[in-house]
Amino acid sequence: MIKVFENFDFSRVGQMQSLLESHDIKTFIKNQYGSSVMGEVPFVEVVPELYVLAEKDLARAKQLLQLDLPVEEPDEDWVCAECGVDIEGTFERCWKCGTGRE
Repeated sequence: MIKVFENFDFSRVGQMQSLLESHDIKTFIKNQYGSSVMGEVPFVEVVPELYVLAEKDLARAKQLLQLDLPVEEPDEDWVCAECGVDIEGTFERCWKCGTGRE
């Protein structure tokens, strides 16, 4: 297993897991339920972490994650030209179909 992403916001880690799994990359989330022990153990020990199971998928996973990470300064919200979903300005790709912003 190789760690490819971590974030205190579990929903963001779940988003990234869904992205990778939709591209047939097997993943595992460590500390999925870590918030239940927060305060009893150091917070750095319970950060949700996303792992790729196969080393052969590592490069593709990193590429997909890089494409989906928010941009530094948010732009205006936009509508996906492919499927018509409203997308927040911080994202460069559609969360539903993966189409990039035009």
